[in-house]
Amino acid sequence: MPPDTDGIDPNEDLDAAADRLESALERLARHLGAAGRAPPPAELVARLDGLIGRLRDVLGGYPGNAHE
Repeated sequence: MPPDTDGIDPNEDLDAAADRLESALERLARHLGAAGRAPPPAELVARLDGLIGRLRDVLGGYPGNAHE
């Protein structure tokens, strides 16, 4: 992939990307929610908060977004 795409395939189906994201988030939730686990490191929490914020910002302009 050319470097100017920042790792994003412009031809990728958005549904497929959303499915991959959902799967990754489910794995994270299961891992973090496992009994006896210590709280996640602050760095991980900050990274996830940042990513969620970026997604909300981008989705804010789309009709039907529940977080407007």
